[in-house]
Amino acid sequence: MGVYSRSMISCLALLVTLAAFQAGAAPRPGAPPAAVTPERTPPDSAAQAAETDVNQQLLNAAMLGDLAAVQKALAAGASHSAVSGSGGTALGLAALHGHTAVVNALLAAGADTTTVDGAGMTPLMAAASQGHNSVIEALASHGANLDASDKDGVTVLMMAASANRVETVKLLLTRGAKVNATSSDGASALMAAAFGGYRPTADILIARGADVNAADSAGRTPIMAAALSGSAEIGQALIATKADVMAEDGGGSTALTYAAANGHLAFVQLMLKAGLKKNTDTAMAYAARGCHTPIVKTLLGTGAKVTATVEGSPALSLAAAGNCTETAEFLIGSGADVNGADDKGMTAMMEAAAWGYDTVVKLLLDKGGDMEARNKDGQSAWTLAAVGQHMEVVELFKQAREARDKK
Repeated sequence: MGVYSRSMISCLALLVTLAAFQAGAAPRPGAPPAAVTPERTPPDSAAQAAETDVNQQLLNAAMLGDLAAVQKALAAGASHSAVSGSGGTALGLAALHGHTAVVNALLAAGADTTTVDGAGMTPLMAAASQGHNSVIEALASHGANLDASDKDGVTVLMMAASANRVETVKLLLTRGAKVNATSSDGASALMAAAFGGYRPTADILIARGADVNAADSAGRTPIMAAALSGSAEIGQALIATKADVMAEDGGGSTALTYAAANGHLAFVQLMLKAGLKKNTDTAMAYAARGCHTPIVKTLLGTGAKVTATVEGSPALSLAAAGNCTETAEFLIGSGADVNGADDKGMTAMMEAAAWGYDTVVKLLLDKGGDMEARNKDGQSAWTLAAVGQHMEVVELFKQAREARDKK
């Protein structure tokens, strides 16, 4: 099962370059002081240095929200298109930090709303990611593209949704942002909100016509994103608007699988109540791997088989490899074969021994696990424990062998 990804918005940093002083050569001891000849800076170089200095002043002032300093720098000839070390313009920096007065001053001076920083973010994206609505109004009034996207195809609306900027999402939609625009991998603003577990944002998007069954490039839908976050409330809202609970991603996983693998019992129960009963075996095995015993119990109680596997590994082996003693004990009590093996001949005992999980090894020994069995590479659990230098497990095997030989 693939892992759902979504783009998270990070703050931009202004890289301020400090001028370094060059020390002059010291005179030779005893020698008369040398005549100092001032260095002559070519006219063009001097002008260029002055321009660079005033541009840096503008960038610094814009970031700090110092309107007077911004106006002074502009009056001194600073360029509103100058960029910082991170590729951001004065407008982008002011927008990021929510300095509306500075944004308006820069716009009045002719600053371009379409410029992008090193990550491909426009000033509007920066403002939306931080929820600076007055800045958004100013930029939009000057023609900023509401549906612009960064290098990953993440749109302004998606940035606001993924940061749970509820009022910003409302504002963008009211101004005409496309509710179903998608990123390069097909993710939508609704998916971002569902993944974050942001119910108010998800509700707004759904009410404004977001496609509840839109799938990304891996076949993942909003209800799968909600399953990952474990938000049963968003799950209920999606079901109420005809989300397909039976949908499968490109790997055959359903929302039930995602919820089970991540330990979200309430979401698992919601999916079962909604009638999602397929792939319960796989969901149970994933739950076992994550030590989610209550979900294992729930799924076995609704018909999942204790013999379920994931990529050939039995649920008991998955629990053993995850150091899930309680889950392993429940599976054995429910009929799991304590010596069952995967396609490579690896048993639960071998998995636990290889990782050094002595409590699981002890449980398996107590339940009749075979420490002498060998996988297809000829390795026993004892060998795997020794190779991994798990001496507590080796000692358990030694004690078990001694106890067996005394009988």
